[in-house]
Amino acid sequence: MLTLPEFDFIAPQTVPEAVELLAKHGDRAKILAGGTDLIPSMKNRLFEPDVLISLGKIPDLNRIKEDDSGITLGAMVPISEVAHHPIVVGQVAVLAEAAQKIATPLLQNKGTIGGNILLDTRCFYYNQSYFWRKAINNCMKKDGDICRVAPSGHRCYAISSCDTVPVLVALNATIKLVSEKKERVIDLKDFYVNDGMAFNKLQPGELLTEVFVPRPPKGFRGGYMKLRRRQAIDYPMLGVMIGLTLDDQEVCKDARIVLGAIFSSPFEVEAAGEALIGKKITEKDIEKAAELAYEAAKPLDLTNFRPAYRKRMVRVFTRRLLQKLTNPSSYAEEFAA
Repeated sequence: MLTLPEFDFIAPQTVPEAVELLAKHGDRAKILAGGTDLIPSMKNRLFEPDVLISLGKIPDLNRIKEDDSGITLGAMVPISEVAHHPIVVGQVAVLAEAAQKIATPLLQNKGTIGGNILLDTRCFYYNQSYFWRKAINNCMKKDGDICRVAPSGHRCYAISSCDTVPVLVALNATIKLVSEKKERVIDLKDFYVNDGMAFNKLQPGELLTEVFVPRPPKGFRGGYMKLRRRQAIDYPMLGVMIGLTLDDQEVCKDARIVLGAIFSSPFEVEAAGEALIGKKITEKDIEKAAELAYEAAKPLDLTNFRPAYRKRMVRVFTRRLLQKLTNPSSYAEEFAA
């Protein structure tokens, strides 16, 4: 049986208290949000913090607020709330749709939107027990010096597997990061780095406190599809988010196609989106965008689906989503709140 390492548990009641503790303990501490990923990782000895700082007693981090400009989600809002809260469903149904595809209802009740945004990158060779990893002499991300996925490479290729992030990127979301010395707001699309080890720009001592999602423009339609073996529990082995803004004549004013679980960060296929803008999207345009997305995807062998299959499914998911989003009756039936 896998057991947890020993640690001290602290539950601050305010954000200033939490960031003070984070500054005090530094690298010896980890933030505990829902714990659905951190606790299993600690059992596997991927992390062995001396201190866990729980955010569960900070009420300000578990609130959803709405104004004319959009929605603010506290970092501790449960995934189940993101999936079913009337404000989220009413304003950004595609975000609720992505949240509903995460794991199981039990894990959705524990997991949080902040935890999903900061989710550790994943790899078949990394997310294993200590004994398993030791048998292969470890990997670059934990205790080793080479990436088992690409031994001749020069970085870690573990993938980003956060279901909500491709959606939030396409929705132009921002996040607030707070430390003892400052606060900063950063576009979520600029927060990630295509490196499995240093996969985001969170600075030492910083705490993610909230996510802001702007109100989508008139004519916006969005959809998210996820590839996994089991339709519950599993992390995505591919995620495709498409956001379209169409005018009253169904001409595309804006298009965002964002891939998840392909690289170490969410990846927007800008060429595929640009191929749709200014057009009343036809089947030919859909095929072109799907092909551009397919060409941009370069998955490696780090899940239990073969890379070639995951790559082909980029084309399939892109095509299916665009066909549904450009069909008013189909969109109303499947994607509208």
